[in-house]
Amino acid sequence: MIRKQVFTVFTALAIALPTAAAAQQYRSGFWINGGIGLGSYGCEGCDGRQSGGSATLSLGGTLSQKVSLGVGINVWAKEYEGLDLTTSTLTALIRFYPSATGGFYLTGGLGIASESVSADDISVSVSGTGVLLGLGYDIRIGNNISLTPFWHGNGMAFDEGNSNFGQLGLSLTVH
Repeated sequence: MIRKQVFTVFTALAIALPTAAAAQQYRSGFWINGGIGLGSYGCEGCDGRQSGGSATLSLGGTLSQKVSLGVGINVWAKEYEGLDLTTSTLTALIRFYPSATGGFYLTGGLGIASESVSADDISVSVSGTGVLLGLGYDIRIGNNISLTPFWHGNGMAFDEGNSNFGQLGLSLTVH
């Protein structure tokens, strides 16, 4: 059901893109972005991938019409067989807009990663290095507000092994 709703939202946005693309984008000062979506988690030694919910929250400042810097957190979570599984990255990030007046951007970041498994009063967590690569498209719905469909790939390296999660979602950006 959720996948169908996300597909419907992305289809509507794809239809709206040509109209939104005609409106020039203007970026300056502080920005904040938050959103939710679907995620897919995999790890070294895992049997296949697990789907679950995901969220993103980032904020920063605008250096130019093409470059923004900030910090962001990306989270994937799922309850599986009585266990709460959570993995996240906290990264310093850069957004690069190839066109100064367009909404499409590429993003990347480097920082820390965390994974935890908990059940009742027991919790185990590990920390390591996190990397983020992604893309998105700001669709202006107001003077300084955009709906932003996004995809993020999060890679994590721990002493215990490597893991990753992908996110496909929709966020709201205030420029």
